[in-house]
Amino acid sequence: MKRIRKRLTYANVMSTVAVFFAIGGATAFAANQLAKNSVGPNQIQQNAVRTGKIAHEAVQAGKLAQNAVTTNRLRNGAVSAEKIAANTIGAQQLANNGVTANAIANNAVTTPKINKAAVTAEKLAAGSVIAEKLAAGAVTAGKLANNAVATANIADGAVTAAKLGAINVRTTNNEIAAGTVGLASSQCQSGEKLIGIGEAWSAPNNKNTIEAQFYLGTTAFVRAFNGNATPATLSVQAVCLG
Repeated sequence: MKRIRKRLTYANVMSTVAVFFAIGGATAFAANQLAKNSVGPNQIQQNAVRTGKIAHEAVQAGKLAQNAVTTNRLRNGAVSAEKIAANTIGAQQLANNGVTANAIANNAVTTPKINKAAVTAEKLAAGSVIAEKLAAGAVTAGKLANNAVATANIADGAVTAAKLGAINVRTTNNEIAAGTVGLASSQCQSGEKLIGIGEAWSAPNNKNTIEAQFYLGTTAFVRAFNGNATPATLSVQAVCLG
């Protein structure tokens, strides 16, 4: 012990303390002795700042480089409606068939949004085209199906003389043999419609009688009896509208 005490000089003690700080306490000494803001980018090693070194919410918008946030950095469902700026999503951002019916708000599809000729017959609900939807003069003759205009569709007094075609009487003389029942006829011309039947004997008397009138298509028929002893002429009139 005396030998050790003799050797504990001031120089020996100070050199031992210096070795201690150099080996074990250098890091603590350096951290405590760093001046404020003395550690800049040049003092930080590559990849030295790891997740555990970053404080909560320390990375703000201004810390992110341009285009730094790529698709694989976004969590599923992270981009909600309020995160998207107005008018950001254009047609090229939408996948084919990406906009479903549920994604379209009521009354969102206005006239300018509909392509020309996009509304075909099958797109119209039954009974959806009512009178006020038709433009003036839109229903032309070509739009009406055959026999589409029935009596119930014509207003009282709507059919004037000017609306009717010419009325023509087509007369045919038919000879009825003496003492027989004969069938006489007359026919409208092509394009005409039979609307009435008439008949007249050339020499009327009480022995000649009319038994029946009927028609088939545009042909008028009269069945008559000639009670005379000689042939008689029966005129049949087909009243035609054309």
